[in-house]
Amino acid sequence: MTFLAKGKKCDLITLATEMGEEPSPDMNIMGLKALITGSQSYEEEFVKGMLDTIISSRKEEAEKEEKKFQLEKMRIEAGMATPNGNLVDERQVHYNSRIEMSKAMPKFDAKESDIVLYMSLFERQAKRLKIDPSDWVSCLIPLMPTEIVELVARVPEEEFFNFEYIKGILMKKFKLNAEGFRQKFVQHQRTPEKSWKDFVYEVTNYFQGWINDLNIADFDGLKNLFITDQVKKRVPQEVRDHFVDVWGMIAKPQDLADKLDGYECVRKTNLKPANLNPKVQQQGNVRSNTYSRDNGDHNVNQKPMKQEKGFPRSQYDRKDRPKFTCYSCGGEGHVKKFCPKLVKTNSDQDSRRKANVLRTVVDQERVTKETAVVAEVMSHGRSSVDQGLCNLERIPVSVNGKQATALIDSGTEITVIRRDLLMDFPIEDKASIYIKGIFGPPEKCPLMNVPMGIIAGKDGNMIHQEVLCAIAPSLVDDVLLPP
Repeated sequence: MTFLAKGKKCDLITLATEMGEEPSPDMNIMGLKALITGSQSYEEEFVKGMLDTIISSRKEEAEKEEKKFQLEKMRIEAGMATPNGNLVDERQVHYNSRIEMSKAMPKFDAKESDIVLYMSLFERQAKRLKIDPSDWVSCLIPLMPTEIVELVARVPEEEFFNFEYIKGILMKKFKLNAEGFRQKFVQHQRTPEKSWKDFVYEVTNYFQGWINDLNIADFDGLKNLFITDQVKKRVPQEVRDHFVDVWGMIAKPQDLADKLDGYECVRKTNLKPANLNPKVQQQGNVRSNTYSRDNGDHNVNQKPMKQEKGFPRSQYDRKDRPKFTCYSCGGEGHVKKFCPKLVKTNSDQDSRRKANVLRTVVDQERVTKETAVVAEVMSHGRSSVDQGLCNLERIPVSVNGKQATALIDSGTEITVIRRDLLMDFPIEDKASIYIKGIFGPPEKCPLMNVPMGIIAGKDGNMIHQEVLCAIAPSLVDDVLLPP
């Protein structure tokens, strides 16, 4: 009997009435429950179904009343706004126009989009959607960036809904007057990602903007425009600069010719002869007299005098020339490159350029097939072969945590490690070099950063760091270290 709790008091009263009972409106829910369950016609499943039906009917009636109330409310508000009821329809039309245009047109990007092509596409879409021209500005503003919207907001109120006036302001904003359209028409290039149809469409729009800005509407005006453009190409730049403010608006060849002729006439009138310095004239006369000779005294082998640069020779004295100072010794009269204190002896210079190869004497009787010719490279600084060479030096090192012996080799430019010392170390063959010994072919050795420990200083402290090494497959010593 818990299903009776789903209904409200009114639902229980209706249920009791349907069962043939006479409930009182003053009865509470518990009394209604006792009345329903004590009825002779009470069957639990049947009563449960009847209660669900009563509750559903009550909710449907409530929804109908709510909808009826809302419709009446909207009707009253519409009647208060306008007696004719046209205001709601007009607002709905404007709203729908803006929605359709926002779907048909992307937002304008000042950095990547072309304002000419964008405005042309906007006009086509507005005509296709049959939007009233008085609503074009309202549809255009949501598509513009913030700075352009602020520019449109400064327009006088009487011109705010004039699309042509707003369009002209945008063209001036992007500096697209008649001359700007002409330059785009002449210089525009096709990009690889665009088709030739797109290119023709863009060039056509630039040309149309050019002639529209000059108010050219017939063939004669177009003919005069092309003739004027050809004449402009032949006008010097210095003359063109004087008409820079009106140069792009001149569309008739006769007007251009009148302006150019008037400019040249005024220029010839105000042209002053060049003032030559009397001293320069006198020097020129002296030079001309120098080269003028009689035919009898003229020397064919005589070379013409070179033109003097800088100060005249009469004003220049060698005594006034600054003296050179050496930055090394501080002496005068020479520079550091030729300082006598820094010049080395010829023997020192020769020792850097040359080296002697002195071979030890080998007894001919002891020469066998296994005997190799021993050679040692001696510099000029060494007086004889008898002078002792430096003994080989080996030092203990640590390679990847293992103790090893390293040979300090003056001919080594990079540390070389034998491969068997790094058996548990991952070798990556990203970079490599080739090392060639006296015998055998060159071997490819990968380059790796290997953790090493080297004893440095008199205290015997070991320094641990990663060293770029070449990993050699075979090596007599464990490690070869450069000095």
